[in-house]
Amino acid sequence: MHYCLAILLTLSAGADVTLKQVRALARNYLRDSTEVPMSVDVSTLVTDLNGKAKHQGHLTAGMVFRGYNLKEKKFSLNATKGGLTPFGLMDSLGGDMAAFFGGSALFWSDDSKIEVQQPSGAGKPVTVNIQDATCPPLDLSPKYLFPKHACGETQITLISSEGGDLAIQHVSFESTGAPATTQVSHLGLVQLNAYHYDVDFQLKTLPGETKPYLWPLKSVVSATTAKGTVTITNQYSAKR
Repeated sequence: MHYCLAILLTLSAGADVTLKQVRALARNYLRDSTEVPMSVDVSTLVTDLNGKAKHQGHLTAGMVFRGYNLKEKKFSLNATKGGLTPFGLMDSLGGDMAAFFGGSALFWSDDSKIEVQQPSGAGKPVTVNIQDATCPPLDLSPKYLFPKHACGETQITLISSEGGDLAIQHVSFESTGAPATTQVSHLGLVQLNAYHYDVDFQLKTLPGETKPYLWPLKSVVSATTAKGTVTITNQYSAKR
């Protein structure tokens, strides 16, 4: 079976899935963990307004995920560059931030901002929508391609497995802040019009543990500007 995050929730026929159920069961996979060293395959693509490639890059970075701390509403990671330039490491960090914000979005938003949409039929997905009412103008971190304020619309898609379990399959985010001038990797000071990320996850069980943890599998972040678009794709795998 190919799922991103399996949550052990057996669905009875016609029963609605509640936010309380999703949060309680997902908590098992977003608990604190031991350090997990990962290899990150990073691809960078910069295109102009016509979609023509202006820059392409590829590198392998390192990243140690130190776990979620849901009680304090934070997570910890340590990105390593090895022989990479600081600029290359910055590309990797944007996807890292997206991956772990996407994994914990269910726990860091007020209930009033979250809506659970029930499946429209057998085999159809459950969708959790998180909507921030008002957002500040778009502004990116000076160190990586990620907003200073991750404010906007988040959608989490969950599907039912063959065994009746519920699984988070995909997380997407779209910033809804107004366009603003900010520093964007590879483009410099420019008007940022939109910011988006998509994240897939994988389950991994650590030695000595009986329950799996949520790790990133793939993240794609994109910043659309008045000069063009920067897209960074991270593929994650555990270091052996």
